[in-house]
This record gives sequence, C-alpha cells and structure tokens, in this order.
Amino acid sequence: MNVRSARPKVNDLIFRLIGRSIHPELYTTCATAEITQKNFSAVLKVCETGHIACIQHNGKSVCEILTSFQNPLPSQKRLLEKPVRGCRSDSVQLESGLYYQVSYQLEELDYTIFKNVHEEYLMDAQRADLAYHFISESRLTPGALSIIDFEANQSSLLIHAFHTFPDELAVVKTQSLFEF
Repeated sequence: MNVRSARPKVNDLIFRLIGRSIHPELYTTCATAEITQKNFSAVLKVCETGHIACIQHNGKSVCEILTSFQNPLPSQKRLLEKPVRGCRSDSVQLESGLYYQVSYQLEELDYTIFKNVHEEYLMDAQRADLAYHFISESRLTPGALSIIDFEANQSSLLIHAFHTFPDELAVVKTQSLFEF
C-alpha cells in the first residue's frame, strides 16, 4: 500500500545507531523484510524518513535508523548519531561481540541526472529484497523511492539502502555491515 510521502528535508536527516529496540509507534512502517540466521535475526523496514534495521544477537538488540532529527527516539544507548552530510564512514565495536561499520552519502543532483537515476532505481526496485515507492505530492516530481538489498550469512549482514528525495533532487545511499 502506498502512502503520502512524508520525507523530511535532507538537511534534517540524521543517521543513528541505538543499542536497544525502538518502539514501532515512533515511526511509520511502509515495508518489512525479516532475516533469520543461526547467530542473529534482523528486521529491515522502510519508513517514511528512510529505513530501520533492527538486529538481535546474543540476547541484545541494536537498531540502525535513518531518520529526521525531529523524530522522537530514545536517547538512552545512542551509540552513533551523525547528520547526513556529504560522505561519511563510522564503526562501532559492541560489548555483545557485534562489529558494525557504516558508510553513508548524500548526493544532490541536477534535475536531468536525478530523473535518470530515479528511473534506474525504479527498475532496480522490481528485483530488490525490499522496496517501497511513495505517492508523489506533486504531478511534476516522481514519488520518493526506497530500496534495500541485503546479503546475509551466519557471520555477517550487509545492507545496501537507497532513498530518493525528489523535492530536493537528492539521493541518500547507505552501506552497513554487521559482523557477528
């Protein structure tokens, strides 16, 4: 089911890693995928602001979330919190034995390039592990699009996410690696 696009402004985006689960009432889920392996389980969700990846490992929870800084989320156990600007990489070693690496990038494009990239993503969405196409708020711009692909085995989870922000001709790309 498509919903009205509620994407925040790209300047309001923040990338967080929280060492606990996040209550589902704090965000709107648009699409979900579940992953179960011997050493961990994960739930990947597309939400209006971006995505959430919730990982369960050794009885502990950790959640990666691309969201707006205005979104009320728990302040306890924040392990990483960075605004989404340019290109960044970070890593965190957790007490549970989980090692986490992330790279994220904000690309602001001109109209022609954005239109071409968006069309390519529409084709990619057809074979993606998880995708959601939001309804456009304007007849002049396409609806926002979120795509998540992942590779999982018993010792790691690799997540590639792409989120378009048509009103601002921007794309946010993330690559996250959870090693168990």
